[in-house]
Amino acid sequence: MKKYFLTISLLSIVLLFTNCKKEKIEFADENIIVNNEPSLSVYKTNGDYFNYVTIKQDSFGNITQSPSYCSKNDPRITYQNGNKGYTYRWKLKSGYIVDCEWKHDKIFTDITITEFIKYADNHNICAMPDSILIKRIIDTNPFKEYYWLGGLNEELQEFTLGEINEMIENGTLETVFTKIK
Repeated sequence: MKKYFLTISLLSIVLLFTNCKKEKIEFADENIIVNNEPSLSVYKTNGDYFNYVTIKQDSFGNITQSPSYCSKNDPRITYQNGNKGYTYRWKLKSGYIVDCEWKHDKIFTDITITEFIKYADNHNICAMPDSILIKRIIDTNPFKEYYWLGGLNEELQEFTLGEINEMIENGTLETVFTKIK
């Protein structure tokens, strides 16, 4: 009887682990072309904040910049597999994120883009109140590494995401981008 119980237990554990599905990470197509107009950022964060909304605060804790996303008419929002995402943010295989129109002084909330848009649509506005955003801040210093390439009044530079990945792998990112952190 003891052998039967051990066999059944072992079989149950094996089935449990073989049926567990790991979340598939979807990386950006390396053929996507990005440019530095108005700016281009490459960074790593302290956690997986890829689908979260960012804000900006001043030294007194007041929100000085927050998103203004609306439903399906907003070209900055992408729809894939029923999820909403930010059109100008891409996940690289190297663990970095590429983002357009960003600055290093952003902070992350735990509000997903999908949640933000649902709130905005339900309230007929393209915003979320500061009182909600402040309560949902999860990281005020989110960047492990941050590289920036400005484009305003600068020469337009274009790259594929694959080329940016190569710069990271070859250690040449700083020859093109300015290291902020």
